[in-house]
Amino acid sequence: MSSTDKALDPGPGAGARGAVGQARRHLAAGLPLRYLGLLLVCLILMKPIMVDSDPRLAPVVKALTGCVFAGILLVHTLRRAPVSTALVLFVLYRWVMLVPTVANGGDLLNWGYATVAQLSILMLIDLFAVAAEPADRRRLLRVMADLLLAYLMINYVMILAGWGTVTGWGDGQLLAQPSYLLGIRTRITDTAFPALMVCLLYESGGPRPWGLRSLMALGLGVVQILTLDVATASVGVVVAVVVYALVLAVPPARRVVSMRGATVLGVAVTVLVVLLRVQVHAASLIEDGLGKSVTLTGRTELWDLAMPILRASPWVGYGVNEHFGAFIPWAGGIDWQAHNQYLQIVHDCGLIGLGLFLTLLWSVSRRLDTSTCNIHARAAFVAVYAALSVMSVTEIYIYNMGLFHLIVFLASRAQELTGDDSGGTP
Repeated sequence: MSSTDKALDPGPGAGARGAVGQARRHLAAGLPLRYLGLLLVCLILMKPIMVDSDPRLAPVVKALTGCVFAGILLVHTLRRAPVSTALVLFVLYRWVMLVPTVANGGDLLNWGYATVAQLSILMLIDLFAVAAEPADRRRLLRVMADLLLAYLMINYVMILAGWGTVTGWGDGQLLAQPSYLLGIRTRITDTAFPALMVCLLYESGGPRPWGLRSLMALGLGVVQILTLDVATASVGVVVAVVVYALVLAVPPARRVVSMRGATVLGVAVTVLVVLLRVQVHAASLIEDGLGKSVTLTGRTELWDLAMPILRASPWVGYGVNEHFGAFIPWAGGIDWQAHNQYLQIVHDCGLIGLGLFLTLLWSVSRRLDTSTCNIHARAAFVAVYAALSVMSVTEIYIYNMGLFHLIVFLASRAQELTGDDSGGTP
């Protein structure tokens, strides 16, 4: 054998080593371990409502949430990831909530659990936003989109099959109703709108802004809203469609139809409806045209009962209690939540906490509005955020799965995760 032949000869066992290497490459391609690992992390942090109501699963998931938080915090520290403004404001907001919780002997475990889960999601988003590879940044959106789509599909199957469990409140369980993977019928809104937004964000970086995931999220969300007859969510759908169209089709309107505009809209509608009761002046339209009561299914009575309680501790509130935020004695012989997001926040952490929450919303809104974020991603953010801001007048979206926070956290890193109009997608 010549010297050249020896150089070209791989030697004994080289063929086997090459076969093993090729097999490993095929395994890695067929089994996306990074995708599955991230999916597991998001599954723990964004668990469906049914998990928390299961006495066997809830403690396990809470323990896993603590482990995930510790892991993300360690990675965040080792990589010396920058501390975002959103992270600072959210920590301050939760810290202010801790003070009245301790002072009033509240539920420290639930405060800690919710805080750790939400902080983990925010830090995870911050880590992926500064990832060197564009594929890594898109993977986070893909995982979240797929997970929320799976929740919507399972929830709809449970509705069709009648597999829900009965959840009841009050004397004699008079308020009992079916509960599915995502909770009682009105809680479909908590997941349907964020799911559509995340799917649109992921597909905004592709050749078509409306791909299969977005169409599935829209279809599954709308059909369940109609099937379960969730009136508030129907209003939200109209708001989202109008805002989405305006952002895409009317460029001059984007200065007003923006995330900051939606933040102002949410506060303004709350003041007009909750405090000034402007709906009373449109009683004939609401009652005759829409077939609804100006009391908004008793919510005005709840707000009237809440005001004296809130005025008794306006600055710091009462903290997280053991009744999932319920504090208003009302129908059924039980306490009720405020059925308004801002009133509920005032109860939990007072006007100081509300001020920090609004500062957080304004900060991320300004970051999105002044970015060069992909226009389709911008439209998705503003449309869904505006819809939830309007619906928050009669509902609360910071409890349960807390996916309202997900919208805020993603908005703080919109440009990094979705790309921009000037330079394409990341």
